[in-house]
Amino acid sequence: MLNAINKTLIASVVAAACSLAACSDKEHDGAMALYQAAESGIGEARYSEALATLDTLNARYPEQTQVRRDALRLRALAMQGLALDSISAGSEALAAATIDREARDPEFRHVDSSVGLEGYFLPKGVDEKVMMGTCIQPRVSDKGFFYIVANVQGRSIGLRAIEFVDGAESASSADISTARIIRVEGSESASFNPEDLEGIGEWLLAHPGASKIVLKGSKSNASVKLDAKMRSQLVKCYEYSRALQAQRLASLKREKYERMLATARYQLANLPAPEQK
Repeated sequence: MLNAINKTLIASVVAAACSLAACSDKEHDGAMALYQAAESGIGEARYSEALATLDTLNARYPEQTQVRRDALRLRALAMQGLALDSISAGSEALAAATIDREARDPEFRHVDSSVGLEGYFLPKGVDEKVMMGTCIQPRVSDKGFFYIVANVQGRSIGLRAIEFVDGAESASSADISTARIIRVEGSESASFNPEDLEGIGEWLLAHPGASKIVLKGSKSNASVKLDAKMRSQLVKCYEYSRALQAQRLASLKREKYERMLATARYQLANLPAPEQK
């Protein structure tokens, strides 16, 4: 009886061991298939795809430590290839953005602000002290953002938004908080930030016939004619801001991939050679 039990127990242990071995072989084969797919992707310059495949390898086969360890070199190679391609494309984008910005530079002058506030750019010929009546003034911040200062002279309307009107169509800024209104001698002024003006620049480009500005308030409104001169200032400031932002973003992207390249090359120089599989 004991012999029969022992034989059954041994058979069960052997079967379990074989099952585990088969499972381990299956997992190893699956991990190697992904490894080889990533290797092929790198050879064909499909670097982003190779990185995604290596992510799948890590997530799907966490127990295949040796395959995953060897795959670290593949990841560094994919990062290096992606970085080199992106730096090349990024340099072209940065050069184009720089040329665009430099072509617009002569149209603007910088206004240094007082009391430690950020300065800004204005189209040449525009006086920064023009805000004496009921009007608006488009500006570009030192960081390259398009914004608008609005002023209502001699009235308290509870200024909250700017609306641009083209016949039956219009586009309005977001409403601002009353805490952002500056009141001096019965007049009101406020700055409308880039987030307040989302979509306004593109709307103005698409609506050359816009002819009216409405300074909207919680108590009443004030209307201002949108003439050719003001429209030109608005469009110039918006397009200059867009050029500055394109240059800044292109520079940041190139810096990002330069850091990636440095990391990849450091890893390739310090990782051990992969083992034979």
